[in-house]
Amino acid sequence: MKRTIVFSLVFLMVFTIGLSAKVKVIPGTYSTANGDFYTKFWKELFKGGFPGQPGNVIMALGEGYILNQAKLVTVEASNNAEYTYMTTYVGGMMTLNPSGPWCDSGTLKAKNITAVNYSSQNPVLTGILKFYLKFEGEFDNAPGYHFVGEAWYEGQPEVKYDELTGQPSFQRGMDYEVTITITGPVESPKKTKPKE
Repeated sequence: MKRTIVFSLVFLMVFTIGLSAKVKVIPGTYSTANGDFYTKFWKELFKGGFPGQPGNVIMALGEGYILNQAKLVTVEASNNAEYTYMTTYVGGMMTLNPSGPWCDSGTLKAKNITAVNYSSQNPVLTGILKFYLKFEGEFDNAPGYHFVGEAWYEGQPEVKYDELTGQPSFQRGMDYEVTITITGPVESPKKTKPKE
């Protein structure tokens, strides 16, 4: 009897996990500007000690999406005349869940994202910050589905200072725009029977 109950519970758990792993993706272009979803905040943690330093980490949060763990590796002069710097972040993760418009069930996940951020701020920390961030990739759990994420911000971010050292520990901002475009797998042409 106990074996039957244990077996039934294990089967139920495996079945439930299998069902929750299914993701129903809805390809399209979704934008905060169009009211498809909303943003909460973006944040840059100054793990490298100051803005623009290797080791800094960015994250963003909004309705149905999280971008986090993207670590700054390089900063160079921008090749875009609107911005001063071009910064590359690696190792980011993005999660999209059904509270946003991109999937009906399950959670879309992508790891090891590379993001490129174009930015300018003069003076650093106290001036108006302007950035354009772009990242793209494939979902780990939805083969063949590709995404492109873009974010824009212009404003005065909040800066938090470490109470002991007096050094900046992070900056964050609200009121930024995001567009996420998801394209689905290309359907292979249907085979037709040759006419006899």
